[in-house]
Amino acid sequence: MSTKVLLLIFLRFLGEGVNVEMSDPAVDIYDLSHPVSWKDLVNIYEEINTTHKQWQICFNCGFPEMGTSIHYQYYGWNALKPAVIPIHNLLTRLRVIDLSSITKSHPNLVLTLHEARRFLTVEQGPFRPTILLFKFGWPDHPLYGLNYKCYCQMPGISFDLAAWIAVNLSHVVGVATDAPSLESEETRNSTGKTVSALFGKSGVYMIENVDARRKIPEKGCMAFVTPTKLIDGNFVPARFTAFCPRRHADRVEIIMAPRRVGPNVA
Repeated sequence: MSTKVLLLIFLRFLGEGVNVEMSDPAVDIYDLSHPVSWKDLVNIYEEINTTHKQWQICFNCGFPEMGTSIHYQYYGWNALKPAVIPIHNLLTRLRVIDLSSITKSHPNLVLTLHEARRFLTVEQGPFRPTILLFKFGWPDHPLYGLNYKCYCQMPGISFDLAAWIAVNLSHVVGVATDAPSLESEETRNSTGKTVSALFGKSGVYMIENVDARRKIPEKGCMAFVTPTKLIDGNFVPARFTAFCPRRHADRVEIIMAPRRVGPNVA
C-alpha cells in the first residue's frame, strides 16, 4: 500500500506554548536559489578534469556560475554524497547570520570564532535540525554573475569557527553562504586544513551561492533543501526554500512536520 506524506505548517507563538495551524497569508515563502544551466555544469566539470592539479584549490575558491549547490566535501572516494542526506536533515530550522553591513567595508572578511560568538550560542534540549546561513551580501558584489571559471575574492569563515560549530553545535546539520564558497583567505589555499574537509568529516553539509538578496527574518523560519539526487555526485545543484512568518518575526517561528496519511487522502 502506497503512503503519501502531508506537510503540516504551524505557527508557534514563542513563550506562550500555543500552536496554531497557519493559513497561507500568514506565511512568506522565499526561493533562495540561483539557477544553473547544463552548459555551465559541463564547463565547470570540464575545467575540473582538465586542470586536475589545481582543481581542489579552485573548488576552495568557488564557482559563481554553478548556481545554488550542495556538497559535503569536494574530494576523496570516501566523501559523503548529497544523495545520502536523510530527509529530516533537509527540512530544518533556519538561522540567518546577517554580516552584509560588515562586508561592505571588509569584502574579504574572515569571520572568526570570537566575532561569530555574538550570534551563535550552544543550544540545549531536544535535537532540532538547523541550517546556519551566513549572509555576507555577496550578491551585491559588482562582479557577481560574471563568467569566471573560479573566483577567490570573497568573505568566508575561519577554520576555528568551523571546528567550533562542528563540535559544539550538534543541532546544526548544514551551513550555507551566499558566497560561492565557505572557505576564507585563511583556508582556501590549503589542501588539508579546510572548512569543507572539516564539515564533511563531521557530517555537516554545505550550501553555496544562496540567493539571499531579499530581507528575511534572522530567526523563526524553516528551510527545505532539495538537492539533485545524483548518485556518486559530490557537488550537485539544489533548491533552497525558506518558510517565514509574515508578522511578529521576533515572537513567532514556523513549525513544519511531515505526517504520513493514507492513500485515499488527497
